[in-house]
Amino acid sequence: MKAQYKYDHMLGDKEKNLISILLNKGKTIEYISNRFGLSKKFIRTNLCNPDRVHSICLGSKKIAYNDDEMQYGELELNYSFDELNNNEIEAYNNYELKTKSNND
Repeated sequence: MKAQYKYDHMLGDKEKNLISILLNKGKTIEYISNRFGLSKKFIRTNLCNPDRVHSICLGSKKIAYNDDEMQYGELELNYSFDELNNNEIEAYNNYELKTKSNND
C-alpha cells in the first residue's frame, strides 16, 4: 500500500498531529516509519520539510469598526437585560446566586 494513500485515508487527525509532534521532538524517521507504517522516503519528502507552507484564508472586514480614530480606545459596554440570550441570563443568575450565598 502506498504511503500517501495510507497517510491520507487510513491515519486519523490524531495520528497525523502525533507524527508532527514526534518529528518536532526529534524522534527518528525510522521510529516514525515503524510506528505508523509509512515509508522513510515519504516521511522525508512530505513531512520533514520545514519550508512547507500551508496557506489559509481568514477573511477580512471591509468596513471600519469606528468612523473616527479617536473612538478606537473607547468601549461602550451598555447592555440591557432584554438583550441577553438564554445562556447569558443563566450565567448571570448563577453568578448572582453564588455571590449572594458567599456574602451571607
